[in-house]
Amino acid sequence: MRIVALVIITLIAVSCSSKKSGEELAKENCSSCHKFPDPSLLDKKTWNDQVLLDMSYRLGMRNKFELAAKIPEEQFQTAVAMKIYPDTPAMSVEDWQAIVDYYVSNAPENPLPQKAKSTISNNPFHFKQEDFVSPTLQAGHVTSVKVHPSKSEVWVGMNTNETLILDSKLHVNSTLRTPSPNVNTAFIQGKTYLLSVGKILPNDEKVGDLFQVNTSAKLTKLVDGLKRPVDMQVSDFNGDGTADFLLCEYGFQAGQLVWVDGKTKERHVLKSQPGSRNVVIKDYSKDGKPDILVLMAEAKEGVSLFINKGNGLFVEKPLLQFDVIWGSSFMEVTDLNKDGFDDIIISAGDNADNSIIKKAYHGVHVFLNDQKNNFKEAYFYPAHGATKTLARDFDADGDIDLAMIAFFPENEQGKNESFLYFQNQGKLQFKVSNLNLPDDARYMAMDAGDFDKDGDIDLLLGNFQFGKPKPGVKLTPGLQIRLLRNTIR
Repeated sequence: MRIVALVIITLIAVSCSSKKSGEELAKENCSSCHKFPDPSLLDKKTWNDQVLLDMSYRLGMRNKFELAAKIPEEQFQTAVAMKIYPDTPAMSVEDWQAIVDYYVSNAPENPLPQKAKSTISNNPFHFKQEDFVSPTLQAGHVTSVKVHPSKSEVWVGMNTNETLILDSKLHVNSTLRTPSPNVNTAFIQGKTYLLSVGKILPNDEKVGDLFQVNTSAKLTKLVDGLKRPVDMQVSDFNGDGTADFLLCEYGFQAGQLVWVDGKTKERHVLKSQPGSRNVVIKDYSKDGKPDILVLMAEAKEGVSLFINKGNGLFVEKPLLQFDVIWGSSFMEVTDLNKDGFDDIIISAGDNADNSIIKKAYHGVHVFLNDQKNNFKEAYFYPAHGATKTLARDFDADGDIDLAMIAFFPENEQGKNESFLYFQNQGKLQFKVSNLNLPDDARYMAMDAGDFDKDGDIDLLLGNFQFGKPKPGVKLTPGLQIRLLRNTIR
């Protein structure tokens, strides 16, 4: 989640001060596009030096061409084409300064600390660690991990544009190549799909592709021209008997959620907004047609249900709305309290934006369903940089446990929160452990499944390194995949 599109998007231009207070102006204008951001969400310095500075360009309060030397040319040109940076001020200087003063005056001096949380142990429980270390790559390059549903193998997307197929002993059996990194392998209805992202870093270039892997390991391109795609699903949305494709184009300034007709290849945009992160397809309205549940992780963050009205037409029903700087990273859907209705688990921890600070609201959020598809938060575990949480019955006791990875963790002063395992104790109580994993990886990808086909659920974590390690941190050279082999059976 980037603050570049977060605080005030649409404001009414006025030629002189409105005489309203900064709070009134902020609430009036910010709330017109998204949930009002309270000043306490960030500290004074971050508001003043980063977020509000960025918004001043978006409101035409500063010369947009100053940005040409600060951001990549492609990003700047895209923003100009979309008229994100206006040529004329959207408000008076007095009103803008009143909004700035309101946020800076009411924000805390330092980021708010995390709330108290249960102790993290290093109990390994019933997992045994095994690693795949590349003999040729010195840093982690994993962009996706997917356990095969019927074979003892895992498909590993790499930043090298390779997809490695590893056997149950983590040996490379074969390799596929895509034009760009594979960020999502999907095994759906007996078919295998690879989602080629285009460029990983923020961009809106239409260079992503969806491929199907044929029986001869050849790739067939199904959809091209995608803007930084990150997730895909397959279903018959228009009832014509042919499978259609649903794609999350995360993008940067101009992403979208779109479904592509399997017969005509026609594209139908469901939502024009960056940050469509991942989707779940299910008949939530109980009318025999597939509906779409989606997490939007940029700009207007939240979860929406797209209700299928037939013939490929959908109506959006917003279910959850988050603060604009929440940093939503992933949505998991499961019946956590076993009442027969799906609950929603949100990992919030994306910190690659204009406010790279510790945030008290980062972590694992559980929203329970009231059995009418209305959701209320019932559990929160603070964890800096939470990236993805998976829900499975890992200990085979009949309830749902959780596994979380954090790409921006708080691994300081002896802490190790890059990975956390939540063993369900009932009534939304969990024993939390890092399974005594070493602090030598940055996990961006994770999957759960019966990797070795012995009847229990294993975990595989993908390491993606960039930049220099923190002082005192020793990285395992060449570490790509960390297998947590379940020994419960």
